[in-house]
Amino acid sequence: MERIWKTIKLPLFVWTGLMIIGSSLPGDAIPSVVSFWEWDKVAHGAEFFVFSMLLFRYLHSYTGKTLSRAFLICLLIGIIYAGLDELHQLVIPNRECDWLDFMADSAGVLAGTAVAQVYYRKKAQKIISSPDKA
Repeated sequence: MERIWKTIKLPLFVWTGLMIIGSSLPGDAIPSVVSFWEWDKVAHGAEFFVFSMLLFRYLHSYTGKTLSRAFLICLLIGIIYAGLDELHQLVIPNRECDWLDFMADSAGVLAGTAVAQVYYRKKAQKIISSPDKA
């Protein structure tokens, strides 16, 4: 049980916590290095890419959801979280709710969820094709 906590739950909770902290920083506390439009959108997508991969792993490995169900739930939770994250920034000083940020977040969710699903599908096929190596 401790292994599950350390390898599946903890990374998801820590990453989500870091996302909340980062989203709660006032705009003037964010380094200007990421102020360029392209890098900002890449950062948004990457942050939600990692989040959705960790969430997918939790949904599939810990709760036992099928790959299809984990995919749909992960997309739903990820996109809702992306929208709430942008709305949350309305109340943060020097931050704004940006439609393009939401789109970058959602693209990261879609990409991360798709990559995770492909990974776990191939992992399952490998186990099925060579059960002695499992």
